[in-house]
Amino acid sequence: MPKRRTKYEIYAELLDIVARKDPCRLTRASYGANLPVDRAKETLNFLVSRGFLKETIVSNFTAYRITRRGLEYLETFKQMRKLFAALDEKHEIPDTKMGKIKPTSKIEAALSLSEDEVNVNEDVELEVHIANIGEMAVTLGIIEKIIPTNFKVVFKPDNLTRKGYSLFPEEVTIDPDMTETLRLRLQPYSKGKYAIKPRITYRDDKGTTQVFSPEPVTLNVLKAQRPQRLATGYRALDNLLLGGIPGGYGVLITSPPCDERDLLTLKFLEEGSNRRQTTLYVTTDPNLPKAFLRKVDSNFYVLFCNPQADSLIESRPNTLKLQGIENLTDINITLTSAFREINRSFKEDQRRACIGILSDILLEHGAVRTRKWLTGLLSALKSERFTSIVLLNPQMHSKEEGQAVLDPFEGEIDIYEKETKDGLRKFLRIKRMFNQRYLENQMLLDKDELRA
Repeated sequence: MPKRRTKYEIYAELLDIVARKDPCRLTRASYGANLPVDRAKETLNFLVSRGFLKETIVSNFTAYRITRRGLEYLETFKQMRKLFAALDEKHEIPDTKMGKIKPTSKIEAALSLSEDEVNVNEDVELEVHIANIGEMAVTLGIIEKIIPTNFKVVFKPDNLTRKGYSLFPEEVTIDPDMTETLRLRLQPYSKGKYAIKPRITYRDDKGTTQVFSPEPVTLNVLKAQRPQRLATGYRALDNLLLGGIPGGYGVLITSPPCDERDLLTLKFLEEGSNRRQTTLYVTTDPNLPKAFLRKVDSNFYVLFCNPQADSLIESRPNTLKLQGIENLTDINITLTSAFREINRSFKEDQRRACIGILSDILLEHGAVRTRKWLTGLLSALKSERFTSIVLLNPQMHSKEEGQAVLDPFEGEIDIYEKETKDGLRKFLRIKRMFNQRYLENQMLLDKDELRA
């Protein structure tokens, strides 16, 4: 039965994790100390109140940093553990030849996976936690069979060299009572059930080499289910996306105001109309061609958030109006009502949405509120079977604000200006599409092609 940790050991573990990850977020501290999130938060707040930690804000999230007092506690705790170990008979091995007690070298290790089951070509994170429970510093040698067959390494630390299915650490030394965590991101390219059971070789200060084999972990890899693709209406972009936007994705399109962005948006909306897909357009701009609004079917919904909406846009059954973007609750209620109406009337699997109000909301409500609202909106759209593009003008916001609203999206497409022999032209590049393949070429946006 594993020994129960004292509260002082838990304090030390949390302080050690924060010191190594500085700054460290709650979820990482909770995971590293093997504590429930609520208990980790309570303990971290206690350490903050006693001056061992301090809170800071990183990318709009609360994180923790260790103070000098916290470092003093950590160092004192380590020294005390060494003294306790010297009194523990389990660590005393008589040297029958010399009549003296020799210091011991010993490690323990555990493996953890971010997921027990993934699809082919999906990333999975593997962590190797190695604890030095002996009295001498140890240096890691080869870690054999850590990479399963039919896997590629997406990420590894720079101090690990891969050779075949093994990793060779470069001068990774672990002091007594310390833990080293090695993190890998792997990606399987064949289905099956894979047991990961490495052998860890290490040597102590006297050059003695030993081997430890942690308990294996098993990963089940399923055949990848290719998502349906949603055509954007612009064939050149669909070619870069290898068929279109993956179904259910939320994709951020960053672009300054320009004809190319507006034409691409119109193409996306027209494609939905042509395919008789339920299409939702949320905007503050009344300049969507009225001829387009008149010709679309009953499954095209528009939400105008504009103080002059009543005078600028004629009322139609599927035209929804709000007086602005100041009240996020009103926007949510209006969209929820629209979803109910859509579900009563249409049962198709693929729907599309274009959200053109993100920049206005970010200006009005700030990064933290906008991120929270955006996360809920994208989740609601996905649950209602919408594939969404969301427009953002990066010139209206600071870099930090742009980064704050980026994480909730599965994909990002950038439209930017570049000098050519013909003058300034607009280009498009796919910057990210989570767990999907795409072409990374930059593409010149041609207005004539977009108007065709």
